[in-house]
Amino acid sequence: MSRHAYLILAHSDPYCLKTLVSLIDDKRNDIFIIPDKKSDSSLYEDIKTVHSDIYILQDNKRIDVRWGSLSLVEAEIEGFRMVIEHGEYKYVHLLSGQDLPLKSQNHIHDYFNSLPPDTNLIGFAQGEFNKRDLENKTNYHHFFLNHYRHPNKLLRGGLKILRQTALNIQKLFNVKRKWEVKVYKGSEWVSITGAFAKHIVLREKEILNLFKGVPCADEMYKQTIIMNSDFKNTVFDIERDFGGDTRLIDWERGKPYVWHDMDFSELINSYALFARKFDSKVDMRIIDRIRKQLIAN
Repeated sequence: MSRHAYLILAHSDPYCLKTLVSLIDDKRNDIFIIPDKKSDSSLYEDIKTVHSDIYILQDNKRIDVRWGSLSLVEAEIEGFRMVIEHGEYKYVHLLSGQDLPLKSQNHIHDYFNSLPPDTNLIGFAQGEFNKRDLENKTNYHHFFLNHYRHPNKLLRGGLKILRQTALNIQKLFNVKRKWEVKVYKGSEWVSITGAFAKHIVLREKEILNLFKGVPCADEMYKQTIIMNSDFKNTVFDIERDFGGDTRLIDWERGKPYVWHDMDFSELINSYALFARKFDSKVDMRIIDRIRKQLIAN
Protein backbone atom coordinates (compact mmCIF):
# COMPACT_ATOMS: atom_id res chain seq x y z
CA MET A 1 0.00 0.00 0.00
CA SER A 2 1.50 3.36 -1.06
CA ARG A 3 1.42 5.98 1.64
CA HIS A 4 0.78 9.67 1.09
CA ALA A 5 1.63 12.63 3.29
CA TYR A 6 -0.58 15.71 3.34
CA LEU A 7 1.41 18.79 4.33
CA ILE A 8 -0.88 21.69 5.25
CA LEU A 9 0.24 25.29 5.78
CA ALA A 10 -2.40 26.88 7.98
CA HIS A 11 -2.91 30.25 9.59
CA SER A 12 -6.66 30.87 9.76
CA ASP A 13 -10.17 29.51 9.10
CA PRO A 14 -10.35 26.54 11.47
CA TYR A 15 -13.70 25.49 9.96
CA CYS A 16 -12.20 24.94 6.50
CA LEU A 17 -9.09 23.33 7.98
CA LYS A 18 -11.11 20.83 10.01
CA THR A 19 -13.20 20.00 6.94
CA LEU A 20 -10.05 19.46 4.90
CA VAL A 21 -8.59 17.15 7.55
CA SER A 22 -11.81 15.13 7.75
CA LEU A 23 -11.80 14.58 3.96
CA ILE A 24 -8.20 13.34 3.79
CA ASP A 25 -8.47 11.23 6.96
CA ASP A 26 -7.61 7.84 5.48
CA LYS A 27 -5.50 4.88 6.62
CA ARG A 28 -3.24 5.41 3.59
CA ASN A 29 -2.40 8.97 4.63
CA ASP A 30 -0.55 10.83 7.35
CA ILE A 31 -1.37 14.49 7.95
CA PHE A 32 1.14 17.20 8.87
CA ILE A 33 0.04 20.70 9.87
CA ILE A 34 2.44 23.65 9.83
CA PRO A 35 0.78 26.55 11.65
CA ASP A 36 1.91 30.12 11.16
CA LYS A 37 3.68 31.27 14.33
CA LYS A 38 1.24 34.18 14.55
CA SER A 39 -1.83 31.93 14.60
CA ASP A 40 -3.66 30.94 17.77
CA SER A 41 -2.54 27.43 18.80
CA SER A 42 -6.00 26.71 20.19
CA LEU A 43 -7.26 26.56 16.59
CA TYR A 44 -5.44 23.26 16.10
CA GLU A 45 -5.75 21.59 19.47
CA ASP A 46 -9.14 19.95 18.88
CA ILE A 47 -8.41 18.62 15.36
CA LYS A 48 -8.84 14.86 15.50
CA THR A 49 -8.53 12.02 13.01
CA VAL A 50 -9.91 8.49 12.96
CA HIS A 51 -7.71 6.75 10.39
CA SER A 52 -4.68 8.97 9.75
CA ASP A 53 -1.87 9.86 12.07
CA ILE A 54 -1.75 13.62 12.50
CA TYR A 55 1.27 15.71 13.45
CA ILE A 56 1.31 19.42 14.28
CA LEU A 57 4.61 21.29 14.20
CA GLN A 58 5.87 22.19 17.66
CA ASP A 59 5.58 25.81 18.81
CA ASN A 60 9.35 26.32 19.00
CA LYS A 61 9.78 25.34 15.32
CA ARG A 62 7.01 27.50 13.88
CA ILE A 63 7.88 30.37 11.57
CA ASP A 64 6.42 33.85 11.44
CA VAL A 65 5.26 33.72 7.83
CA ARG A 66 5.13 37.03 5.96
CA TRP A 67 3.53 37.19 2.53
CA GLY A 68 6.03 37.58 -0.30
CA SER A 69 9.07 36.89 1.86
CA LEU A 70 11.45 33.96 2.19
CA SER A 71 9.69 32.96 5.43
CA LEU A 72 7.11 30.99 3.44
CA VAL A 73 9.87 28.98 1.78
CA GLU A 74 11.37 28.33 5.22
CA ALA A 75 7.99 27.13 6.51
CA GLU A 76 7.54 24.77 3.56
CA ILE A 77 11.00 23.27 3.95
CA GLU A 78 10.40 22.82 7.69
CA GLY A 79 7.25 20.94 6.74
CA PHE A 80 9.05 18.74 4.21
CA ARG A 81 11.65 17.97 6.88
CA MET A 82 8.92 17.00 9.33
CA VAL A 83 7.43 14.64 6.74
CA ILE A 84 10.63 12.82 5.80
CA GLU A 85 11.59 12.43 9.45
CA HIS A 86 8.39 10.44 10.04
CA GLY A 87 8.83 7.88 7.31
CA GLU A 88 8.75 7.01 3.62
CA TYR A 89 5.93 8.40 1.49
CA LYS A 90 5.20 7.91 -2.17
CA TYR A 91 3.74 11.41 -2.43
CA VAL A 92 3.70 14.61 -0.41
CA HIS A 93 0.76 16.93 -1.17
CA LEU A 94 1.40 20.55 -0.23
CA LEU A 95 -1.89 22.28 0.56
CA SER A 96 -3.05 25.39 2.34
CA GLY A 97 -5.54 25.29 5.19
CA GLN A 98 -8.08 26.83 2.80
CA ASP A 99 -7.90 24.03 0.23
CA LEU A 100 -10.30 21.13 -0.18
CA PRO A 101 -10.11 17.89 -2.17
CA LEU A 102 -12.59 17.58 -5.01
CA LYS A 103 -12.30 13.80 -5.31
CA SER A 104 -12.47 10.88 -2.92
CA GLN A 105 -9.32 9.36 -1.46
CA ASN A 106 -9.87 6.24 -3.55
CA HIS A 107 -9.92 8.38 -6.69
CA ILE A 108 -6.82 10.35 -5.64
CA HIS A 109 -4.80 7.25 -4.76
CA ASP A 110 -5.86 5.51 -7.97
CA TYR A 111 -4.80 8.57 -9.96
CA PHE A 112 -1.32 8.70 -8.45
CA ASN A 113 -0.91 4.92 -8.76
CA SER A 114 -1.67 5.27 -12.48
CA LEU A 115 1.17 7.73 -13.10
CA PRO A 116 4.60 6.66 -14.33
CA PRO A 117 6.86 5.89 -11.36
CA ASP A 118 8.41 8.91 -9.57
CA THR A 119 6.28 11.50 -11.39
CA ASN A 120 6.28 14.95 -9.78
CA LEU A 121 3.24 17.16 -10.28
CA ILE A 122 4.50 20.73 -10.25
CA GLY A 123 2.78 23.53 -12.14
CA PHE A 124 4.81 25.88 -14.36
CA ALA A 125 3.68 29.36 -15.37
CA GLN A 126 3.48 30.27 -19.05
CA GLY A 127 2.60 33.39 -21.01
CA GLU A 128 4.00 36.88 -21.39
CA PHE A 129 2.64 38.19 -18.09
CA ASN A 130 4.36 35.46 -16.06
CA LYS A 131 7.56 35.86 -18.09
CA ARG A 132 7.68 39.58 -17.28
CA ASP A 133 6.75 38.94 -13.66
CA LEU A 134 9.56 36.43 -13.28
CA GLU A 135 12.06 38.85 -14.81
CA ASN A 136 10.92 41.70 -12.58
CA LYS A 137 11.29 39.59 -9.46
CA THR A 138 14.62 37.95 -10.29
CA ASN A 139 16.60 40.55 -12.27
CA TYR A 140 17.18 42.74 -9.23
CA HIS A 141 17.54 42.57 -5.46
CA HIS A 142 14.34 43.41 -3.57
CA PHE A 143 14.45 44.75 -0.02
CA PHE A 144 12.17 44.82 3.05
CA LEU A 145 10.23 41.80 1.82
CA ASN A 146 9.07 40.96 5.35
CA HIS A 147 7.04 44.16 5.40
CA TYR A 148 4.96 43.98 2.21
CA ARG A 149 1.83 43.83 4.35
CA HIS A 150 2.97 45.50 7.55
CA PRO A 151 -0.07 46.59 9.61
CA ASN A 152 1.34 50.10 10.11
CA LYS A 153 0.33 51.96 6.94
CA LEU A 154 2.94 54.70 7.35
CA LEU A 155 5.77 52.22 7.82
CA ARG A 156 4.48 50.03 4.99
CA GLY A 157 4.25 53.03 2.67
CA GLY A 158 7.68 54.33 3.61
CA LEU A 159 9.34 50.97 3.03
CA LYS A 160 7.54 50.64 -0.29
CA ILE A 161 9.09 53.93 -1.40
CA LEU A 162 12.55 52.79 -0.27
CA ARG A 163 12.10 49.43 -2.00
CA GLN A 164 11.11 51.08 -5.27
CA THR A 165 13.95 53.60 -5.00
CA ALA A 166 16.47 50.77 -4.60
CA LEU A 167 15.00 49.04 -7.66
CA ASN A 168 15.16 52.24 -9.72
CA ILE A 169 18.81 52.73 -8.82
CA GLN A 170 19.64 49.17 -9.87
CA LYS A 171 17.80 49.67 -13.15
CA LEU A 172 19.46 53.05 -13.76
CA PHE A 173 22.94 51.56 -13.47
CA ASN A 174 21.89 48.25 -15.05
CA VAL A 175 22.97 46.28 -11.99
CA LYS A 176 21.32 42.90 -12.46
CA ARG A 177 21.51 39.75 -10.40
CA LYS A 178 23.69 36.99 -11.78
CA TRP A 179 22.09 33.56 -11.71
CA GLU A 180 24.08 30.37 -12.08
CA VAL A 181 20.87 28.44 -12.83
CA LYS A 182 17.82 29.09 -14.95
CA VAL A 183 14.95 30.28 -12.77
CA TYR A 184 11.36 29.10 -13.26
CA LYS A 185 7.99 30.19 -11.89
CA GLY A 186 4.78 28.31 -11.21
CA SER A 187 2.31 27.22 -8.59
CA GLU A 188 3.24 27.08 -4.92
CA TRP A 189 0.95 24.10 -4.33
CA VAL A 190 2.34 20.79 -5.56
CA SER A 191 2.23 17.01 -5.23
CA ILE A 192 5.79 15.73 -5.17
CA THR A 193 7.45 12.43 -4.45
CA GLY A 194 9.01 11.70 -1.09
CA ALA A 195 12.35 11.48 -2.87
CA PHE A 196 12.08 15.01 -4.25
CA ALA A 197 10.89 16.33 -0.87
CA LYS A 198 14.08 14.90 0.63
CA HIS A 199 16.11 16.51 -2.17
CA ILE A 200 14.61 19.91 -1.26
CA VAL A 201 15.44 19.51 2.44
CA LEU A 202 19.01 18.50 1.69
CA ARG A 203 19.44 21.69 -0.34
CA GLU A 204 17.82 24.04 2.16
CA LYS A 205 20.87 26.29 2.62
CA GLU A 206 21.40 26.50 -1.15
CA ILE A 207 17.74 27.41 -1.71
CA LEU A 208 17.65 30.11 0.96
CA ASN A 209 20.87 31.69 -0.33
CA LEU A 210 19.74 31.49 -3.95
CA PHE A 211 16.38 33.20 -3.37
CA LYS A 212 17.41 35.81 -0.84
CA GLY A 213 15.91 39.13 -1.90
CA VAL A 214 13.45 37.51 -4.35
CA PRO A 215 9.76 38.27 -3.73
CA CYS A 216 7.32 35.35 -3.78
CA ALA A 217 10.12 32.79 -3.99
CA ASP A 218 7.62 30.13 -2.87
CA GLU A 219 6.36 30.22 -6.48
CA MET A 220 9.84 29.64 -7.90
CA TYR A 221 12.14 27.51 -5.78
CA LYS A 222 10.52 24.10 -6.35
CA GLN A 223 10.31 24.66 -10.11
CA THR A 224 13.89 25.95 -10.25
CA ILE A 225 15.37 23.18 -8.12
CA ILE A 226 13.66 20.37 -10.03
CA MET A 227 14.55 21.74 -13.48
CA ASN A 228 18.20 22.09 -12.51
CA SER A 229 18.50 18.59 -11.05
CA ASP A 230 18.36 14.93 -12.00
CA PHE A 231 14.61 15.07 -11.20
CA LYS A 232 13.98 17.19 -14.32
CA ASN A 233 12.58 14.31 -16.36
CA THR A 234 10.07 13.41 -13.64
CA VAL A 235 7.96 16.56 -14.17
CA PHE A 236 4.45 15.64 -15.28
CA ASP A 237 3.66 18.62 -17.52
CA ILE A 238 5.80 21.72 -18.07
CA GLU A 239 4.09 22.99 -21.23
CA ARG A 240 0.50 23.61 -20.13
CA ASP A 241 0.01 26.76 -18.05
CA PHE A 242 0.22 25.63 -14.43
CA GLY A 243 -0.40 22.10 -15.71
CA GLY A 244 0.52 19.08 -13.67
CA ASP A 245 -0.30 20.32 -10.19
CA THR A 246 -3.92 19.06 -10.32
CA ARG A 247 -5.17 22.19 -8.52
CA LEU A 248 -8.17 24.28 -9.52
CA ILE A 249 -7.29 27.90 -8.71
CA ASP A 250 -9.03 30.86 -10.36
CA TRP A 251 -6.72 33.85 -10.80
CA GLU A 252 -9.07 35.60 -13.25
CA ARG A 253 -11.78 36.52 -10.75
CA GLY A 254 -9.58 37.03 -7.68
CA LYS A 255 -6.11 36.78 -6.09
CA PRO A 256 -7.14 34.01 -5.97
CA TYR A 257 -10.92 33.86 -6.28
CA VAL A 258 -12.82 32.52 -3.26
CA TRP A 259 -15.18 29.73 -4.33
CA HIS A 260 -18.91 30.15 -3.67
CA ASP A 261 -21.89 27.85 -3.47
CA MET A 262 -22.85 28.77 -7.05
CA ASP A 263 -19.54 27.25 -8.21
CA PHE A 264 -20.35 23.76 -6.93
CA SER A 265 -20.87 22.14 -10.36
CA GLU A 266 -17.69 23.67 -11.76
CA LEU A 267 -15.70 22.36 -8.82
CA ILE A 268 -17.10 18.84 -8.68
CA ASN A 269 -16.94 18.35 -12.45
CA SER A 270 -13.39 19.63 -12.70
CA TYR A 271 -10.46 17.39 -13.69
CA ALA A 272 -8.63 18.74 -10.64
CA LEU A 273 -8.07 16.75 -7.47
CA PHE A 274 -7.91 19.79 -5.17
CA ALA A 275 -9.13 23.38 -5.21
CA ARG A 276 -8.39 26.63 -3.45
CA LYS A 277 -9.42 29.08 -2.11
CA PHE A 278 -12.28 28.56 0.35
CA ASP A 279 -13.30 30.88 3.17
CA SER A 280 -16.00 29.96 5.68
CA LYS A 281 -16.60 33.65 6.44
CA VAL A 282 -17.33 34.33 2.78
CA ASP A 283 -19.36 31.21 1.95
CA MET A 284 -19.58 28.25 4.32
CA ARG A 285 -22.19 26.49 2.18
CA ILE A 286 -19.74 25.48 -0.55
CA ILE A 287 -17.46 23.89 2.05
CA ASP A 288 -20.36 21.89 3.47
CA ARG A 289 -21.62 20.83 0.03
CA ILE A 290 -18.23 19.49 -1.03
CA ARG A 291 -17.91 17.62 2.25
CA LYS A 292 -21.33 16.02 1.80
CA GLN A 293 -20.57 15.14 -1.82
CA LEU A 294 -17.34 13.36 -0.99
CA ILE A 295 -18.74 11.58 2.05
CA ALA A 296 -21.62 10.30 -0.07
CA ASN A 297 -19.11 8.84 -2.52
